[in-house]
Amino acid sequence: MRKDIKQTAYGTAGFWILLIASAVAAFWGTAEFFHEGWFEPYGKYLPFYLMPATILILLNVVSYYFPRTGGAIIIIASALFMYWRFSMLSKLHYSTPSSFWITGMVFLTPGILFLIDGYRRKSFAKNTEGFSLRSHKKVIFSVLVPLLVMVITAVPLLIRNINRIPLTDFGEVKIKGNGISLIFAGKGPGWFYSNKEPLVYKGKTYSGLSWNEIALFGKNPLGFDKKRYGLGYNGTKESIYYATQNDFENYNMFRYINKNGTKLTDTVYDYWRLPAIDEYVRVLTYRDSNAGGRFDFKKGIAVYSVKPDKDAPVWAPDKEVIYYWSATSANDTCAYDITYSGQVRKILKTVKQDYRGFRAVRTEN
Repeated sequence: MRKDIKQTAYGTAGFWILLIASAVAAFWGTAEFFHEGWFEPYGKYLPFYLMPATILILLNVVSYYFPRTGGAIIIIASALFMYWRFSMLSKLHYSTPSSFWITGMVFLTPGILFLIDGYRRKSFAKNTEGFSLRSHKKVIFSVLVPLLVMVITAVPLLIRNINRIPLTDFGEVKIKGNGISLIFAGKGPGWFYSNKEPLVYKGKTYSGLSWNEIALFGKNPLGFDKKRYGLGYNGTKESIYYATQNDFENYNMFRYINKNGTKLTDTVYDYWRLPAIDEYVRVLTYRDSNAGGRFDFKKGIAVYSVKPDKDAPVWAPDKEVIYYWSATSANDTCAYDITYSGQVRKILKTVKQDYRGFRAVRTEN
């Protein structure tokens, strides 16, 4: 018995690491689907979010029957993924977080363990017997655990999402409460809620704009082109120009939107503006009621009486945007954005993502 346990210890350790990783991936993928993938048509992107967990489950099954093959696949795939991710981060001038290396080692380790296990075994006969629950219990376990995690994670999130207040009118809307009264922009250049409805300027379409592009729009030459990293950018991290709060006040794109909010122009009107981060916090809602939010500038956090959700009329619940840029610069390199759940975050001013948008406001004239 002890000899058998010792001979299979490496494979067992690899199995448990992959099982835990697949359970975590199942939780992450399910939660992310309901967080950022829950927009019409619902379910279209579900396979994408469940792909990491599915791949890990398959690797665990393959490695159980063919440890050397599975181990080699895991090592090669992990190395290629780490190389791709590192190259992508470097290209975008993002710092490499410590979690990158930790995650890489987590996925490399079971591959190494399975390789050792494969070379230590004398035969694979006991793993290729006729089907029985006992002889294949690890395989069954490796599939059922992530599936159970998916179901447990999905049910409360599904209930939450289907109970959101739907948006029936994409026009302007006046929102009052928590000591604030603002008119939010309707469909047009002042409200980016989906890349299916991109912003149009001089015949070109733009989506997922960075804070830099929004802030530097009015700086000659007028427009968004070549402003993600600043006009002096030459491909190096050192040449990036991060827009300042003063830049935003002077050149932001919302100054150039006409009064009825239907067109982005070359003329300064100053009818519209982007809310400051504390205004977003104060105006967010949960169902039909104000969430009672306030922003602590010293700590950089928002506190609410009740946690907000992606409800109309502030958000378009069935569209992909789940974050809004604010008009507030957090520091030299980052600006504040806000999630539909009310979390305030510091995001690099050069970041572009289709699920981060904006919604302009004006005061009643």
